[in-house]
Amino acid sequence: MVATKAELSESTDARGASDDLVKTRREYQEFIAKHKSDLDSKTVYEIISSHDREDELLFFANTITDYEYVLSYWIQRERWQDALSVLNKQSNPETFYKYSNVLMTHAPTPFVEILMRRSNIEPAKMIPALLSYNETATSISLKENKAVRYLNFAAQNYPEVPASVHNTLISILTAHPTSSESMLSSYLESAPTPPPFDADFALRLCKLHDRLQSCIHIYSNILNQPTAAVQLALDTGDIDLAASVASRLDPLPTNKSLRKHLWLLIAEKKIKQPGSSIKSAMEFLKRNPASTDLLKIEDLIPFFPDFVVIDDFKDEICQALETYSRHIDSLKSEMDASQMTAEQIKREIDMLDQRYAIVEPGERCWICGMPVLARQFFVFPCQHAFHSDCLGKRVLESSSQTRRKNIKELQSKVSAGLGIGPQRAKWIKELDGIVGEQCVLCGDLGIRSVDEPFITNKDNVKEWII
Repeated sequence: MVATKAELSESTDARGASDDLVKTRREYQEFIAKHKSDLDSKTVYEIISSHDREDELLFFANTITDYEYVLSYWIQRERWQDALSVLNKQSNPETFYKYSNVLMTHAPTPFVEILMRRSNIEPAKMIPALLSYNETATSISLKENKAVRYLNFAAQNYPEVPASVHNTLISILTAHPTSSESMLSSYLESAPTPPPFDADFALRLCKLHDRLQSCIHIYSNILNQPTAAVQLALDTGDIDLAASVASRLDPLPTNKSLRKHLWLLIAEKKIKQPGSSIKSAMEFLKRNPASTDLLKIEDLIPFFPDFVVIDDFKDEICQALETYSRHIDSLKSEMDASQMTAEQIKREIDMLDQRYAIVEPGERCWICGMPVLARQFFVFPCQHAFHSDCLGKRVLESSSQTRRKNIKELQSKVSAGLGIGPQRAKWIKELDGIVGEQCVLCGDLGIRSVDEPFITNKDNVKEWII
C-alpha cells in the first residue's frame, strides 16, 4: 500500500499505512536493541531473510556487531562500496585475509588504501590475493598496478617484512610485459646490504625475462661478481654497458689485476667485433680513462689480426716507447741513488770499527754498583757499563723462554770448556752477541720494565726510608 499509494480494501488507509510502517519499524528496532543478547542470531537471520527485509536484516547484524555478516552480505550482492565501508571499521586482520581475494579483484584501489592504513596486517598473507589480482592486471602499467603499490609500501615501511614479500614484488616487476626496467632497477639499487630478497631467485627471474640491466646490477653490486656481469654484457653485444661496469669497480690496489682482466675482455671483444677497425677500437679505449691506466699496447697486440697495418696504432706504439724511455731514465736515477746509499752505509760501517768509549777508573756497574773494571764488562754507546755476568743475568731474567733456553745452553757449553779453539770462540761470540745486543736500561728491555716497581721483595725497604 505504501509503494502503490492505493487502498487495497475499504477498511484500509494508504496514508495511514506509512505511519504504521514507521511505527512498526521503530518497535522492531527497540525490541532488537533491548533483547539482542537473548536472541539466537541464526534463527533471526532466517526469519528476517524469509521476508526479504534487507534493512531490518542489516540493522540486526549491526546491532549485535556481526560486521562480518554485513560484509559478506554486501560482497554477495557485489556492492563493493558498501562492503568497503564496513571493512573500514574492522580491526581484525583475519577479516581482511578472508575477503582480500575478491576485494582485490573488484575494488583494488580503495581496498589497498584501507590496507595501507592498517598496521596489524601481515603483508605476506596478502600475497595470494595480490598475485591473483596481478594476473588480471597485465594491461595496465606498473605505476597503476595496485599490487606493486602495496608491496612497495610494505617493503619500505615494514623493516622486518619477510623475503617472500620482496621476492613477490620482484617477480611482478620482472614478468610485466613492459620493456622498461626503470622500476625494477630503482628497487634493486635502493635495496640495503645484505639484500632482503633472494638474490639467486631474482637473478633467475631477470634472466628468464631478459632484464639485462638488472642482471648486471645483481651480478656486480649484490653478488659481487663483476667478471660475470662484464661477460654477460659482452655476450649480449653491449660493450658500452660492460665498460660501464668495469669503470665502476673500486680502483683499489687489490683490485688492479681484476680490473685489468675485465678491460682485457672488453678490449678483445671490441677489437674482434665485426665491422670494427683497429682505429675505432683504440679510440673506444681512449674514451675510458680506467682502461688507459691499466692496458698497454703490448697487452692489446695479441688481439690484433695476423696482418694489420701498423699505421693504425703507430701513435700508441710511439707513446709506449716514450713511456718506457722515461721509465728507464727513472730506473737509472733510482739505481744511482741506491749506489750512493750503499756507499754511505759502507762508510758508516767502516766508522763503526773505529768507535770507542772511555771508562773512568772509578766507574761502577749500573746493576751491582761494584767497580766495573774489577772484571770483564760491557760498555754501550750510551755510556752505561755493566759487568758481563750482571748483564747476562739481567738479560736472562727479562728474555722469553726460548731465548732464555738458548742463553743457558751457550753458558753451559762455555763454562764446561766444551769444544776447541774456533768452536768455543764461536759460542762465546754468539753469547756476547745475545747478551750485549742492547743496553738493558735504554733498549727494549728497559722500556718493557717501565711498569715494574722500584722496590721488590728482595730489597731492604729500610734503605728507602727518607
